[in-house]
Amino acid sequence: MASLLYILFFISGAAALVFEMLWFRQAGLALGNSVWASSLVLAGFMGGLASGNALAARYGGRTPNPVRAYAVAETAIAVTGVGLVFVLPGLGAILAPWLGPLLDHEWLLNPLRLGLAFLLLLLPSTAMGITLPLLTRALASRGSAFGPALGRLYGWNTAGAVVGVVACEMYLVRTLGVHGAALLAGALNLGAAGTAAAIARVPVSDDGPVPATKGQRRRPGSVAVAIPPWLTAAFLSGFCLLALEVVWFRLLLLFVKGHSAALALILALVLTGIALGGLLAAWWLRVSPAAHQFAALVAFVSGIAVIVSYRVFPSLIGDSAALVVDTAAIVTLGAPLILPVSVCSGIFFTMSGAALQTALCAETTATGTLTLANTTGAAIGALAAGLLFLPVLGVEHSLLLIALFYGTTGLLLMSRTLQSRRSAYAGIAALGLSLTIFPFGSMEMHLVPAAVARWFPGDGSARTVAVREGLGETVVYVERQMLGRPQSYAMLTNAFSMSATSYGARRYMKLYVYWPMAVHPNLKHALLIGYGVGNTAKAMVDSSTLETIDVVDLSRDILELNTVVYPDPAENPLRDPRVRVHIEDGRYLLQTTRQRFDLITGEPPPPGIAGVEHLYSREYFTLMRERLAKGGMVTYWLPLSDLSDVSAGAILRAFCDAFADCSLWNGSGTHLMMVGTRDAAGGVSEQDFARQWQAPRVAAEMRRLGLEQPEQLGALFIGDADYVRSLAGGTAALTDDRPKLIEAPFSSPDAQQALLLSVTDTTAARTRFEKSALIARLWPATTRTASLSYFEAQDVINSHMYGNLLQRPNAIHEVHRLLTASPLSTAVEWRLGSNADIQQVLEAATPEELADPFLQFHLGIRLLSDRRYLAAAEAFGRAETMTERASASQTASTGDNAFALHMYALCMAGECDRAQALIREPWLQSLRDRGVTPESMANSPLPPFWTWMKETFGIDPRLTSEAPPRTDDRVASPR
Repeated sequence: MASLLYILFFISGAAALVFEMLWFRQAGLALGNSVWASSLVLAGFMGGLASGNALAARYGGRTPNPVRAYAVAETAIAVTGVGLVFVLPGLGAILAPWLGPLLDHEWLLNPLRLGLAFLLLLLPSTAMGITLPLLTRALASRGSAFGPALGRLYGWNTAGAVVGVVACEMYLVRTLGVHGAALLAGALNLGAAGTAAAIARVPVSDDGPVPATKGQRRRPGSVAVAIPPWLTAAFLSGFCLLALEVVWFRLLLLFVKGHSAALALILALVLTGIALGGLLAAWWLRVSPAAHQFAALVAFVSGIAVIVSYRVFPSLIGDSAALVVDTAAIVTLGAPLILPVSVCSGIFFTMSGAALQTALCAETTATGTLTLANTTGAAIGALAAGLLFLPVLGVEHSLLLIALFYGTTGLLLMSRTLQSRRSAYAGIAALGLSLTIFPFGSMEMHLVPAAVARWFPGDGSARTVAVREGLGETVVYVERQMLGRPQSYAMLTNAFSMSATSYGARRYMKLYVYWPMAVHPNLKHALLIGYGVGNTAKAMVDSSTLETIDVVDLSRDILELNTVVYPDPAENPLRDPRVRVHIEDGRYLLQTTRQRFDLITGEPPPPGIAGVEHLYSREYFTLMRERLAKGGMVTYWLPLSDLSDVSAGAILRAFCDAFADCSLWNGSGTHLMMVGTRDAAGGVSEQDFARQWQAPRVAAEMRRLGLEQPEQLGALFIGDADYVRSLAGGTAALTDDRPKLIEAPFSSPDAQQALLLSVTDTTAARTRFEKSALIARLWPATTRTASLSYFEAQDVINSHMYGNLLQRPNAIHEVHRLLTASPLSTAVEWRLGSNADIQQVLEAATPEELADPFLQFHLGIRLLSDRRYLAAAEAFGRAETMTERASASQTASTGDNAFALHMYALCMAGECDRAQALIREPWLQSLRDRGVTPESMANSPLPPFWTWMKETFGIDPRLTSEAPPRTDDRVASPR
């Protein structure tokens, strides 16, 4: 019968963790996912568990049939657990009228969140809290010794939790959805309840051994001295382990991509260690009933394990430049860090229970009191680590402090209960010795640089300029340099590259503002969800027409560190008087605010990061639409490179379900833009459409980002609702109930290429643009017609932006087409391998620095794009000469490319004869050096570039050098 109870508790543990994960997911939708909200939901859950522990300690001994009571508790968990999963998301809308006014008053809102989380989770978590005390008493009444029974129950229940957390994340939510997973967990609880009810009807035999403590009573006050140290130790043990769990998560996320599966695996490692520790302690107590007297030694070993595991962690991260995403790699990296302390924690918990039972006698009282102290410590530990230790001390010093807390726990017990003092003294000495090897400075000198280097391998131009271990993440700013000057910045959170100020990132992020500014007749109120590095916010404050700009972000640290990008307060978007900042979950703000906006846009984290799926669901997009004013617009990121065709289709389907007039637009390569409106009617005049291009500050930035003409905006068009829905195909919409669609694999090996070919087909997009009812409604007629000719230029821009994905090596004919058939300059620079970041450094270069052939080459590109052909030829000529004199460390292809473009620029300046003459001597000498005879090369085919030059300008290198020049087609490929 005992074995059956262990199996039931294993099943109960699995169901409990499924429920716990689902409750936290759903509570985030109702109460927000900010650091404070998430921490308070956790505290509310722990508070419910503590309530159950307290009830068990107070009343559990009076229950005549603990197995029947356990069956009732499992039934309560099933019913209330499933109900919560279904009810929680809808509570957000119900609570919004009361919580909305408190949105920017954290000191009022957060206590309310804590109270609500406690009340919402009270019934199921209280029921969970009483199950362990009830079953320990049931097993004791059936003849099992208390310590081994407690260890086995604790171990098997936690082992079930491991299965539950992994199954929920890897399989259940993916295949059954959130609601289906909840129903399955409820069914498991009901199955356990039914089996327990059947067991409860079996009478208890009196033939088995009776525990030594059964029926014993102690005199009042005789154990008062013994109990407090053990309860304090149980509190500290729970405090330390949950605090460690928070710190471990933060440390590992420097090297592990923070998708939900990774977080589940890390939690599973913690639970695995606890389960092993509980089962090991059960065996130890069976062999030696007085083994709890070694609890102090276990506490010392826990502290040592914290230090030693951190000491060896750097050797585990390896030299790979890739972020860890594979399941086996995550386990391999995390297990040595997590398992030793977690195993000790499971042992210590069981030993503490055995010690308390010898003092309190009653099994339910001992177990309930133990779990009450341990759970209370765990709740406070998790809050303390996330809200105090990490932001104040950082990962490294938090680990040291927790190790010292373990040492304090050992000292607390050693002086009172440990008979084997020699072992305790050895533990103290070992802990003291381990403190001498604590790797102070490892985070600053090794771990953070190693995490950053994964994104910039071998890049000597990248240097870390700011690091902050904040409330919710570790934020790192990396500066990319050229000639010792800042070129751009990248922001990493938990060592994942989240945003950057490079020209490509600025282009698509600022387009979120430039696009609606052109087509909305009266854009006054804007909401930005997710600040990033401030690109979108900067575009907003640069607009003089916006009256209010609301910025909402989860992280105060990210906002404060943006001074790295904007050291001048006058340039910092957050200092603009129109900006109102909200440190909050963006979805929660949409749910609670009553304000209406003309524009809602955002810079969410990439798909795959835990929780981001709720920022791409149909429910979220519907919330956005509901918060738009009449005619309002939403512009939103679709990162094609992070999605499969199925996951992209699921997002597009969700977006079009919320916005009937959904459309898809080019941004920067695979960074596309979704647009939806709330019944926008258009009516913008030609003058209003083009007004941004008349504002000097905005126009200069748009030119740098390749948006030089108003007509180019239309050429960004990919398709309207009909096309977007056809692109989604038969894919189901991404919803809160089916969040794992965002991680769906490709439907076939060729699906990625087919998707790319579809969205980059500018000829088809041009046809769709001409026929689109959306464009006819929003675009001024003259601008609409003028935009048609820019689709060809957009095709060239795609060649650059998509790079090798589109495999278009020959650039010169595309450059020539831009120079002769359009007024565009930036696209020419891009196609030849230059960009605004390089040109920014070039503009600030000193005369001495301009002696660099690389800068001369890019100066030539800029002059060529400005149609200053003769000056460009001179710059390319200087670059060629400088390269010949430069050291081997210079860019090898600069000279060859400079020579080819030198010839091209001369021809464009009308100096083809001069170009023909300049080819002769260098190449003739080069051929002689290689032993090539002119006769053998006279009729040989020319490389593609020179073939094009001959066809276009009549230049034939064979006529003058008697052989083809030393160049090849490398000039055609962007750098």
